Amino acid sequence: MDSLETRLAALVEELTFAGDWTDRYRLLVEWGEAGESLPEADRSQEWDVPGCSSPLWLRARWVAGRLEVRGFSPGLLPKALVAVVTRLFDGLAGASGSAANLVDRLDLRRNLSPTRVLVLERLFDRALNCPRRPA
Repeated sequence: MDSLETRLAALVEELTFAGDWTDRYRLLVEWGEAGESLPEADRSQEWDVPGCSSPLWLRARWVAGRLEVRGFSPGLLPKALVAVVTRLFDGLAGASGSAANLVDRLDLRRNLSPTRVLVLERLFDRALNCPRRPA
């Protein structure tokens, strides 16, 4: 069964296997470049994520009983953070947890600036607290 816990364990394994922070950063950037982008029409105030030095949007909504997560940023690292959130949440039938705990479990806090950690927690919060309403 596909769950947040299963996906989290897989991401932790991939990041651990990558090695040091330079290799992990490179992997995160690759995920960001390969991820499905948020359509330009949805890059609006409604989906804006405050606190990032680059423009950043994350749309989280329920579609046919599954969480759909799409985001975009022109910045490499913000785009990579969107990819982490998308890989964890997109397509799940439900998820619960703590944004701070997810950051800690991924072991990203020690390598990201406090501002980037806050942005990642906001991204996780948006996915975790997405209201169930029609798309």
